[in-house]
Amino acid sequence: MCCKSCRSENQKVFFSEINIHFPGLQNLTRNVWAFPTLLVCVNCGFTELQIEAPALQLLNEGYDAEELAA
Repeated sequence: MCCKSCRSENQKVFFSEINIHFPGLQNLTRNVWAFPTLLVCVNCGFTELQIEAPALQLLNEGYDAEELAA
């Protein structure tokens, strides 16, 4: 598989943890932890990740656009 940005085949897999915050300063304590695997192009830095279903569900359930905009 080649990089979608520079077409290089020089990519590496890394494990990660990401703390995703909902928009707005008032929501700094509202977050979701995710542990995606990253596919990083070590030539250009382009990175792909996929949020797993449990974290994706939490993000979807916790995202009320009207409430977060307030």
